[in-house]
Amino acid sequence: MKVESITIMVLALCIFLSFYFTYLSFQTMDDTFKKQLVVLAASSLIAGVVLFACMTIYLGIRRAFSRFEDQLINIEEPTEEDS
Repeated sequence: MKVESITIMVLALCIFLSFYFTYLSFQTMDDTFKKQLVVLAASSLIAGVVLFACMTIYLGIRRAFSRFEDQLINIEEPTEEDS
């Protein structure tokens, strides 16, 4: 559960930064600085989405293999008497 909460926090932070940079771009008068803030906002949003996708895939793989490991443990290994 710890990894899920960290992922949600990082995604929320990236979305917040995206909106904050967009807000700052509306407040400034210099066109060059506006463009840089918009690029920062877009890159922050993209980074958040990519990080969220990577963590979702990681958690899916980890859960799949933990179930597979549990199934392998439950399978009885042949003993020497069965041979």
